[in-house]
Order: sequence, then structure tokens, then C-alpha cells
Amino acid sequence: MGVHPYLAGLVVGLVAFGESLAFVGLLVPGAFVMFGAGALIANGSLAFWPIALSAVAGAILGDGASYWLGFRYREHVRDLWPFAKHPGLLERGERFFFKHGGKSIVLGRFVGPVRPVIPVVAGMLGMPPLRFVLTNILSALGWAPGYLLPGMAFGASLALAGEVAGRLAALLGILLVAVWLIAWVVRLAFRFVQPHAADWGSRCLAWARGHRGANLLIGDLIDPAAPASRAVLLWIILLIAATWLFFGVIEDLVNQDPLVRANEAIYQMLQTLRTPLGDRIMIVFSELGDWPVTTATTIVALAWFVWRRARRDAAYWLTAIGFAWLVVVTLKLLLQLPRPVAAYSGANAFSFPSGHATMSVVIYGYLAVLGAHDLSTRWRWLPYAGGALLIAGIAFSRLYLGMHWLSDVAAGLGLGLAGVSVIAIARERHLKPYAAGGVLWVALAALLVSGVWHAGASAADDLQRYAVRVPTRAIAASDWLHAGWQALPAYRIDLGGEQEQPLNVQVGGSVDSLRETLVHGAWREPLPLDPRSALRWLAPGLPLAELPLIPRLHDGRAEALALTMTPEPSVPDTQLLLRLWPTSFRLEPGERPVWIGTITWLGIERLPLLRLPQTRGDFRDAEAELVKQLRALGLEAAARSAGQAEGGRTVVLVRISP
Repeated sequence: MGVHPYLAGLVVGLVAFGESLAFVGLLVPGAFVMFGAGALIANGSLAFWPIALSAVAGAILGDGASYWLGFRYREHVRDLWPFAKHPGLLERGERFFFKHGGKSIVLGRFVGPVRPVIPVVAGMLGMPPLRFVLTNILSALGWAPGYLLPGMAFGASLALAGEVAGRLAALLGILLVAVWLIAWVVRLAFRFVQPHAADWGSRCLAWARGHRGANLLIGDLIDPAAPASRAVLLWIILLIAATWLFFGVIEDLVNQDPLVRANEAIYQMLQTLRTPLGDRIMIVFSELGDWPVTTATTIVALAWFVWRRARRDAAYWLTAIGFAWLVVVTLKLLLQLPRPVAAYSGANAFSFPSGHATMSVVIYGYLAVLGAHDLSTRWRWLPYAGGALLIAGIAFSRLYLGMHWLSDVAAGLGLGLAGVSVIAIARERHLKPYAAGGVLWVALAALLVSGVWHAGASAADDLQRYAVRVPTRAIAASDWLHAGWQALPAYRIDLGGEQEQPLNVQVGGSVDSLRETLVHGAWREPLPLDPRSALRWLAPGLPLAELPLIPRLHDGRAEALALTMTPEPSVPDTQLLLRLWPTSFRLEPGERPVWIGTITWLGIERLPLLRLPQTRGDFRDAEAELVKQLRALGLEAAARSAGQAEGGRTVVLVRISP
């Protein structure tokens, strides 16, 4: 939305209108969109007033349209869809309106279940139009900032975090959106499917009777007189979709279709999101799909089945697990498609299909199916949503950690879902309905215990196994000093691959030796950033040297060195700032590492209530000052330029003696 601000204003206005509209507001994720718009306002992608005014206008128009509906049709509203089918919506709104009176227009905007119904009720009960309009405008003026400000606060924190870990912020944003979207889709699907399942089953059966091939599959499985037929129909649909996905991916692999070409792009994109903290989060998800955890969970659940005398359930599930594992191993050995990086041996050295994705769907997906039987119809969506979140986390972790291609994970999900669908159909057809007797909770306990144990036991090995693999590149020291330095990146890469400050310093040799030499001079390490030191940003009179510095990343890597110095003691709020990050280059002979970084001036950015250290853009003066300071300390430093034209690339090369 930040790329098209006018379109963003229109979208926010339409969402605010839809969320305020009768009944439609229950389906529109308005709070989520407003929160996201607030975050974009905070990072400068959108302007506050146009977005806020669009939201206010949309909210006023939406409530106004709902009020007109109630005022125009009065009691006949009860006969209109969807109120005729869901009379409880109006009843809740009427109780709320009678309790709070005219204030309900204001209060109702912040109460999700009744919000889009209150204006209709106000019109039905004859609230005077002028009074409604005034109350509507006042409530919209309070609602829009109330929903934008939390997003702005979140976005402001990301603006600070963007300098610390922009990729981590992006990863967390992706995960939050995915969690919300999965839960929302599963819940919406249950609400939409359940009322129509019986009718769909009858129509599907009628259609199948006119088609011989379909009748052999559907006619024999669906019994209109059996309540389980609705569930069987849904599982048949999922089985067809999963089978289509699985064989569709295989066809793409054989024909080298766009999915295969997208594998490399998805892999590279996700590798740019990697951070140390993000790696730890994703490693935990991946470990929940490792065989020690899945095996422990399976054994405990099977023991519970046997104890509850649900032996056929145990047989179905065990057969599905064994068959899925056999298919995965067979395909790996037959196709022998390499992983993005080598990390395993034997059959697991090959990537297609993803065993983690396949087995997690079969094991955790079927546990969700059984767990849903323990709950009432209203809450039956929760185990499915929880299982979907766990499976999605495991599948995404394999992509994020670079262990699989997108095609591997997609095929694994399709294969696993097909397996779950088959045993779910068999269970609905051949087992008497019974409560699973708490198998979900027993299996969940086993998952947590084995997951915690496995994560602790495998932490060191997995951090090494899943570490970012960066190949080293050798370059002769003489070539580097002459022109080889131009092969290194010219700009710092931040969130979303954006180019930030120019990388105008390169150091060949030990960064620890450089730090020791500089610290013995006039350079100092800045105050580290933590929750306590960040409070110094609120202090009005502290000098720059006493304010914590915001760390930065380059290409997903944390800075290896950050030092400041004050060339002119009479100007304490202006400092030189040197940052260095590691590279894949090594100088020969000796394999001395090459570090890349920035030298710039550092000042104070004065914001409302805050005083933040902020880099400035006069890089050429900073480069000249750095060369002067380094030579005064006896270090070998020289500026190199890629061309004579003004504005050409200039880099300070520093060679540390072995």
C-alpha cells in the first residue's frame, strides 16, 4: 500500500465502510487492515491525515447505510437475509441498544460482534436521524485513530527494529499474518461449510448417479441417511484436491514448469530474511517435525488408542504413517533430487518430497481430526486451526532454513493431506462415532515433552547444520588493493533488499587487531542498546557519547565492529562512526578475512520526546578523516576511487599486518 498512497486511502476507506456495513462487517478484517495501515504510517510509507480521514469517511458511510436500512424497512428487516436466517444477530444488537441507548453507537464501534448491527437496530427503533448523524460522526472520529494508533506504535517499534534486524521484523510480520490468516480461514470455512454440507451432499449424490464413474466413487461412500455423509463428502473433496496438488507438482518437475523455476527465487528470497533469532525460532519448528518428536508422539497416541480399545483407529493411523513414510523414501531414492544445501546422508540427502511436511500432516493432521470429536460444533474448528498452524510452521521452517525447495514442501503437504483424507473417510464409513477420549491432549503433552527434550539435546548440532552456508572467495592481496575491492558490495542491504549507506570501508585482516589499535587511540565502543539504556533517549541533556547506538545489519549479518570517536572535543555531538560486517572474501596468502563497512558522521536526531543517534550523509569528509586518523595510529590506509567522475565510488582500504 505504501507504493500507491491514493490506492491505500481507497482501500482503507472501503474496508472501514465494509466493516461498518450490516452483517458484512462480521466478515471484513477491518481491525487487521487498520493496524497494518498504522504500521505503514509509522515508517513513513503513508501519511496519517489522508488515511485517517479515509477511514473516518468509510466508517461514517458504512454506519449511515446500515442505519438507513433499519430506518427504511423497520421491522421488515427481520425478514431480510441474513437476519432471517440468523435472528440472533439482531437480538444481541437490540439488547445492547436498550442497555446503552444512544451511547451504543459509540460503544458499538469497539465491540466486534455487535458493531455492524447497532446502526441497523438504531434505525429500526426510530432513533432521530440528526441525533444519529452527530453520534455517528463523533464515534468515527474516535474509532479511526483508536485503530490506527496501535499499528503506529507497532510500526514505530519496527522502525527502530528495522535498523537492528529488518529481516527479523519482516519474518515476524510474515508469521503473524500467516497465523491470523490460517485461523481466520479455518474458522470462516467451518461457519460457511457446516450449514450447507447436507445440501451439497444431496446435490453431489444426485450428480454422481448420472455419471457412472463418479457414482462408483461417491455413490458408494455417501449414504444420504447417515449423518457422517457430510463429513465424508468434505474429505472426498480434500482427497481430490490433495491428489491433484501432489501429481501436479510431479508433472511440473518432469516438465520443468514455472514451479520449478520459482524454487530458486523462493529459496533466495527466504535466505535474505535469515537472522540469528529467526533461525532459532525456525529450528524449533523444524525440530517438532523431526523423527524423535513425531515417533514419541505417535507411540504415546497409539498406546492411548490401545488402552481405549480403539484398535481400528490405531491400525488406520499406523497404516497411513507407514505408507506415507514408504512413499517419501521411495520417491527420494527414485528421483534423487538434490537439496538446496547438503545436510543429510542416505535417502535423506535427497529433497523430494519433504518428509517433514508429509509426516507432520499425517500425524498432527489426524490428531486434529480426532480431537475435534471431543468438542462441540461451535469449537470444533480449534483443533483444525491449531493443527494447521503447527503443520504450516514446520513446512515453512524447512523452506526458511534452506533444507527444501518449494516443490518439495508442496508435494509433501499434498501427499500428507491425501493420507489423512483416506483414513478420515475410512473412519467415518467403518467406525461407530465415539469421543476420541482425550487422545489430542495426551498427544499434545507428548509433543511438548519430546519437543522440549529434543530441542535441548539437538540445539548445538542443529545450529551448525542449519547455519547459513556462505561460500568463501579467495583473492590475492595485491589484486584486492589494485582493483579487486570493486567486486565487493557497494551499498549496505537492509529490509527488503533496499540499498542504504554506501559501503565505503574495506579491511583486510583481523578485526580484533583493528579494534585493539583503535581503542588504544581515541576511539571507543558505543553504549550497547538494551531496554535500560534505551531510556537514555528520553533524557534531554545527555551528550551523544552517552546515548546507545542502534545496531544495523548488512545482508542479514550482524555488525562485527562498531566504534566511534570525536575528532573535535569542542563539538561533542558530532562523531565519526565506523561499522564493519563480515564478507565471504579471503586474502591470499594467509586466508585473511575481508571486512566491509561504513564510515560516516554521527549526530543527534531530535524527535518529539526522543533524541536518537543518527548517521549523516557527508561520507567523503568522513572518509578523509578516517584515513587521517588511521595513519596517525600507524595503520596502512588509503582511499581508492572507481572513477574520476564526481560522485563515483570511493572506498578506504585498510590492511592489517598478519
